[in-house]
Amino acid sequence: MEPENRNIKKEEKETDLPKGILSPWFAMANGLASNAPAAVTALYFVGLASLVGGSLPLVVVLAWLIYLSMTYIVYNWSKNIAASYGWAAIQKKGFNNSYISFVIGGWGYWFYYMLASTGFGVLGLATFLSLLFPSVYSAYPWIWIPLSLAIIAETSTLMYLGIKTNSKYTLYTGLAEILFIVITSIILIIKAGPHNTIVPFTPIPLGANWAILLTSMIFGITTFGGMNSSIPVAEETADPKKNIPKSLVMLALILGLPIILNSYAQVITYGISNMFNYANLADPGIIIYDSAIGSIAGIIFAIFIINSFNSSTIGFGNSQIRTVYGMARDSVVFPKLFTEINKYGVPGKNIIIMSIVNAVLAITSGLIMGPLNASIFLITANAFYSFLNHLLGAIGLIRYNKNRGTLKITHVIIAGIVVVALGAAIILSAFAPPPLDYAGLFALSWFIAGSIIYLIEKKRNPEKIKRFGDYSL
Repeated sequence: MEPENRNIKKEEKETDLPKGILSPWFAMANGLASNAPAAVTALYFVGLASLVGGSLPLVVVLAWLIYLSMTYIVYNWSKNIAASYGWAAIQKKGFNNSYISFVIGGWGYWFYYMLASTGFGVLGLATFLSLLFPSVYSAYPWIWIPLSLAIIAETSTLMYLGIKTNSKYTLYTGLAEILFIVITSIILIIKAGPHNTIVPFTPIPLGANWAILLTSMIFGITTFGGMNSSIPVAEETADPKKNIPKSLVMLALILGLPIILNSYAQVITYGISNMFNYANLADPGIIIYDSAIGSIAGIIFAIFIINSFNSSTIGFGNSQIRTVYGMARDSVVFPKLFTEINKYGVPGKNIIIMSIVNAVLAITSGLIMGPLNASIFLITANAFYSFLNHLLGAIGLIRYNKNRGTLKITHVIIAGIVVVALGAAIILSAFAPPPLDYAGLFALSWFIAGSIIYLIEKKRNPEKIKRFGDYSL
């Protein structure tokens, strides 16, 4: 009997994520990597400037405030839940409904992380490099394909070597990136001298066109996407119900100031009235740095942007792997081999298989639409599940606390802000111009597929699907 017990313990050990190996800072690193602030200034600022011009800082500030409200919701949930498939557990706790937990929280957030890792991380970097080295891409237009595969291979290797290993890389380079953005933003602001003004924080550059401003918030909110990505590494974090909330607050503050400051610095330097032309530049941020501070600053900024996209692939990839791990642990959709832990303390086979899935997605979408359009398409499609999960998470938080008798007025007010803001974003997204309207249809088709799979799983394994989303430390 004793050998049998020993084998059972060995099997449990091999399918359990290591506990308590991450500090609040290393847990925060996954969110910092996912957001990729330098990459945000390279990709999102271009898209937003084409919509709102010199009011870019206003949109960024509003987006940050909305995301702070979203983070408040996650912050409260993180004090009660610590699970690798965090959003599945949040929705289950909030609604006690396995359908919402699976289709929106589990299946939906797997979609979100997968498309973020490939669309923003891999294809975002491939697109940025094409703008940085146009002559190379002109001579070899197919070069983005081996480059994308190389990025996936390199980042998957870092993920395979353990969460502590890749967290050290993303934390140290991420903090260096933040420091560089803050220092150079201050330099740009000082050099702007008398051109400094509060006008970029108003709708005046837009002619007070609030309709365009509000529509731009669909894209603006996603500027801070990934900010809550310490949730999926909760099981590996020491005292997670204390330290994950701490990591969320730390990152909200660390990301907000640099991104807002840099948006203002670039607008003031390039010129408020010129910002609608900003999007027509190949690499506007680097051009501004190169001309206003010097070529060395431009080169360093480019290096940080490249590293930022690379880190984002890892951050979202870590979350994708752990969401799949949690689903496999509940014996839903994915087989148990997705829970097998390698000698580095991570689900190794899971990482290898997901890297292949991501490679197929990146190359297929890139071939159909081109890497730039594919990148925008994928990050537009995945935004629906971020919006929907945070919206339902806000409603669920009210239900959960009301049932426990712990409901506070702040829960209701902030949850109300989240529901209104994200509800509007979801509705407005449906009216996006082609081909982005198809991104919504892609997200909808994923929802339908998830609903069908849920019904199949419910028929085959009613008890397992009923318990889906229950796990938490």
